[in-house]
Amino acid sequence: MDSVIASEAQQSKEHKSSAFEKRLKRQVIGKLHRFQAVVPLGFEQTLVHELCSILKSDDSAEASDTNFLPHVTGDGKVEFTAKITDAWKAVAYSRIANRILMHLADFKAENFRELEKKAAEIPWELYLAQNGVHIHVSCKHSRLYHSDAIAERLYKIIEGVGVGQKSQLFGSVMPARKRSVATLALCSCPLAPVSPNNAKSKVDNKFPEPAEGSETSATPSPRGSAPNTPPQNLFATLINDRCTIWLDLAGEELYRRGHERFVNDAPLKETIAAGMILEAIEILRLRATHGVYPEQSRRAQEDTVPITLIDPMAGSGTFSLEAAYMASSLIPGTCRDFALKHQPAFKEATWNFLTRRENGQSPTDERREVAAATIAKIVTSDISERSIEIIKHNIECSPLASIAPSENSPTITPQIRDFFSYTSKEIADLCGDTSPILVLNPPYGKRLDFDAPKLYTKIGRHLASLASGLKQLGKTLSVAILAPKDDTRDGARYTCTANLLRECPALSPENNAAAKHIVTSHGGLTLNVLIAKI
Repeated sequence: MDSVIASEAQQSKEHKSSAFEKRLKRQVIGKLHRFQAVVPLGFEQTLVHELCSILKSDDSAEASDTNFLPHVTGDGKVEFTAKITDAWKAVAYSRIANRILMHLADFKAENFRELEKKAAEIPWELYLAQNGVHIHVSCKHSRLYHSDAIAERLYKIIEGVGVGQKSQLFGSVMPARKRSVATLALCSCPLAPVSPNNAKSKVDNKFPEPAEGSETSATPSPRGSAPNTPPQNLFATLINDRCTIWLDLAGEELYRRGHERFVNDAPLKETIAAGMILEAIEILRLRATHGVYPEQSRRAQEDTVPITLIDPMAGSGTFSLEAAYMASSLIPGTCRDFALKHQPAFKEATWNFLTRRENGQSPTDERREVAAATIAKIVTSDISERSIEIIKHNIECSPLASIAPSENSPTITPQIRDFFSYTSKEIADLCGDTSPILVLNPPYGKRLDFDAPKLYTKIGRHLASLASGLKQLGKTLSVAILAPKDDTRDGARYTCTANLLRECPALSPENNAAAKHIVTSHGGLTLNVLIAKI
């Protein structure tokens, strides 16, 4: 009798499992979904080009529908429609996106009753596993404005706890209006821990700040998460009484490449560095296509523009590492875990097929960089000995350490060197028959103990001198540089960008058709990204 009961129980379990798999395939895996990619401000169009390359489809019907294609929907937001497996590919391959979010629901919610009713209709079991979830809520121009209370209702729906019952999240019933973010943070259920291997010193993992006038909440799950697994994030936004819920496929932000990394003061996010490199390559490629120089025009027709990337203020080596990843066609996410791997729809065989590479490298014909270019050489230097040691450590801990040097995989050999000691003749000799791209992230910030505007004046003067000298040697210098937004209030005269452009006018789109100005933000500061062929 016991064996019969056990057999029936096993059959029932298998039947339920089979039914669940069918639901997953029908409602999650097999259908098209709306996705939103979050990108550093100003690099939206850069991400559009990258996603078009990653998501290229042989399905002519999908390819011809512009609604499916990646398109900019707002500041730092790019949306596209695809199957979830295509979104997995975007998570693995994108160098510029900070997050990839999957749209779960969109409904009107003028009160908590409507919110709870609509949230209960979402088949949460198809999207979330048994480990914990973080709910991030932002509200603007809505009758429901208390983000903590909204998060609590959503938790109770997801956890199957009745609204009128004792809350497992807080341990006691407390009116939502009296519960602050601090109270939520101090409850007994901890936030999902971050893996030590994915930790990055001095850089916080934050979702982009909400618009002014909105309230936000990011609270822990009752269950918590399994150790060393990425957090499961839900983002709920209420704007004009309309609630939109997104599921994060990444977990930690995608600028985290997964390997151990030491950083210097004011490190640059990898996504911004990659975006700047790709934009500089694109400007170089477009200029070559226009036939400014016959040799470059011929190379452009062959769909390749060999370059030497010069990183003379390397800091932690972010530019150099990202350039080496591109040159080696390394998958950005090859070293890290993602939230999507811990969600019910995940299929390991499918993921392995999408990311199947030798040493995490992508094939020559499928994943060439968005801007057609070959990074033939990387020149890395910094005036600080500490920076050089940091760069060497970061290289040793990265996937680059396991790749044998070759023509397609340039090595990074950092050296102590002052940027202002470089000469035009030296750069021309370093480049050979390649085109130079110089990337700069100079120190900035009002709290630094030096005159930043004066430094940018000196940088602009030196760039102009290098460009002039290279032109006489038959080469054109491309530059990508970060500069803080000018502040002239109350006679502050913090004019780094103005000083830079005064000394090197060719960096400005107003004076140069082959120049681009991108306004972005990093570390709470508004920054100007100036990219030009000068």
